[in-house]
Amino acid sequence: MKKNVVSDALRTGLDKTPGKLLRVVLWVLATVVFFVFARYARYAKIDDFSGYKTAEMQMLSGVVFGAIFALAYGVQLRAGRRLPVYMHVLLAVITGAILLGKISLLDYVSDDYDIFLANWIYEYSQISIKEGLGRYIGSDYTPPYLYLMQLVSRVRDYPPQYLVKAISMAFEVLMAYALMKIAALKVKGEGARLMIFHIALLLPTVVFNGAYWGQCDVIYTSLCLMALYMGLTRRSARSMIFYGLALSFKLQTVFFMPVMLVLWLRKDIKLRHLALIPAAYMFMMIPALWGGKSLHHVLTVYMQQADQYNFITMNAPNLYQFLPDLDSTLLYTMFSPMAMMLGFACVMAMCALVAVHRDRLSDDAAVLVCLVMLSGIPYFLPKMHERYTFGADVLSLAAAAYAPRRRFLLPLCFGFASYVAYTAGLPGAKIMDLRWAAMFQGVGLALTAAELWRSLNEKKDMAVMAEVKA
Repeated sequence: MKKNVVSDALRTGLDKTPGKLLRVVLWVLATVVFFVFARYARYAKIDDFSGYKTAEMQMLSGVVFGAIFALAYGVQLRAGRRLPVYMHVLLAVITGAILLGKISLLDYVSDDYDIFLANWIYEYSQISIKEGLGRYIGSDYTPPYLYLMQLVSRVRDYPPQYLVKAISMAFEVLMAYALMKIAALKVKGEGARLMIFHIALLLPTVVFNGAYWGQCDVIYTSLCLMALYMGLTRRSARSMIFYGLALSFKLQTVFFMPVMLVLWLRKDIKLRHLALIPAAYMFMMIPALWGGKSLHHVLTVYMQQADQYNFITMNAPNLYQFLPDLDSTLLYTMFSPMAMMLGFACVMAMCALVAVHRDRLSDDAAVLVCLVMLSGIPYFLPKMHERYTFGADVLSLAAAAYAPRRRFLLPLCFGFASYVAYTAGLPGAKIMDLRWAAMFQGVGLALTAAELWRSLNEKKDMAVMAEVKA
């Protein structure tokens, strides 16, 4: 019987673990292939520009999204370096398909982009960078996000919405990496960890928030998740720096703050490193101060935000969807003090719980405490938008990975609640009454709290069983 030498050699080669050189070759080849696909993908908004520049705009699209692919695939090659060659090829195909799917959503223009971002970018394009740094354009946003809008404004004759969404897509890679690393503290096997990476990129909340809507919630969330991972691995200074960077982008970063108590009780972070949080925040403000913005502005921008949008809820999947269908500002006047107290009580109850059980705070418990805060605080606070549960949506994936048989409902509940809420915030009819979104969010919160209680008492139960056996 004759042997097929070429076929056997190819089969054997695909089953081998690639060396560093082969991984580099795979990375280059896959990036080039994706660049070609990204360059010639359909970009309808390009048709709004002069036809003679179409080729240049397509080239820029290929470069921008090819770079995002290169980043995402490079992370996977590093994380899965012990996997066989055929798995690396499969990872490239899956990553390319995910990104091309998101590219197909780029042409959608939201009201938020039309009303706010498009005007900001245009204003920045008419002035110098230094002048833009000092202008109070989009002043209810912190300066670091506006730096990114200024960079977008420097790219002429190209749809700026593509670049705005590309920024979010790039941070989605960091978010998926952070989730993968948090899950890797418990999940074994490179294949399983990389599956979490891909699922994170495909979560409906992630896809709708960034590539479709053009929102930036993934920026602060990815930095907070990196802070959590660095804390869990006892890299205290790095954890505080990441948290400070996140705080410079979005006020909702404070939802992550109670987990600092958990990390401190576990002796993962040091009190002296807390000073790095304001230091990192102020470091991010240096360009704005150099441009001419006042110190008072960069220190009080979040206070200015707090005075806006006095509604009891803004399509958030929270408790106040069950209130009578009355004017939202009237409901805010009536119930906002109670809502603030409920949110504060949620935080205090969680802090008391972890303090009492400080000797049982495992990695699993720390992740669950964080998830309770990210889902619970916006569930009780007033003035919450539908996007403010973004952190809970993505972190629930890591929490579920720690005990998939018991917790598979967590990302489903949180994800579905956000999806229903998103459809109410975007043009078109909402798919369900927002009471359903609030109900699923509440179920997810209750299940997370139950899992946290179980995790905190797991060590105690094991100790009791050991004493009985002895």
